[in-house]
Amino acid sequence: MLHHTKGIVLRTIKFGETSIVVNIYTELFGVQHYLVQGVRTEKRSSAKANLYQAGTMLELIVYHHPNKDLQRIKEAHISYLYQQLHQHMVKNTLMIYMLELISRTMTEPEANPELFSFFEDNLKDIDVQPVSALTFFPLHFTLELASQLGFSIQDAYTADTPILDLVNGRFCAQHDLQSMYFLEGDQARWFSHIANAQSIDDSSFTGEKRQALLMDCIQYLRLHIPSMGELKTLSILHAILH
Repeated sequence: MLHHTKGIVLRTIKFGETSIVVNIYTELFGVQHYLVQGVRTEKRSSAKANLYQAGTMLELIVYHHPNKDLQRIKEAHISYLYQQLHQHMVKNTLMIYMLELISRTMTEPEANPELFSFFEDNLKDIDVQPVSALTFFPLHFTLELASQLGFSIQDAYTADTPILDLVNGRFCAQHDLQSMYFLEGDQARWFSHIANAQSIDDSSFTGEKRQALLMDCIQYLRLHIPSMGELKTLSILHAILH
């Protein structure tokens, strides 16, 4: 049966001599794998390859069979043409980080139009925002993704609640002896600012501290999605956002 859906290309893998398997996060069906045949021939490779670059936002007409692992695409067209993202190293790296995080956390073929719009909007933001405005993007995106998935941080850092319990996702007055994962001091305060979409106006918040806080954000997500595994893009991200 044919369906019209939007999609975001997460990953493309070579298959056989001339084909590819494309991992796409779709608006209607969640994560899906599509077999696209004959796109790596000399005559067609360049045009077709552009359609299935990582991060490309597509309008798709697809055949969908719930019991099949590999679906097929009838038609594919670019729905949003990036202006800067693929040509700019920092923006491209932020996109790759975002796509890897989506791939690691979104594994089920379930529709979630609101989440799809969230991904779509963030990709467009990376494309159009000046690089100076993207310094905190990995932090904000990681915690907002956690919130979208139902793992919102409860409450905020205060003098009465200065400790962040990462397991339970809440600020509290004292350590939970059952939990091994918590933040306090500046790390907890900065985490609270990011979780509540507040700016951090602190000269001591250096690039090194920002990287450490990102690791805390990822740890928080991993505690709630144990199957997430290690992210391969972090070393590149740290290198460009020092």
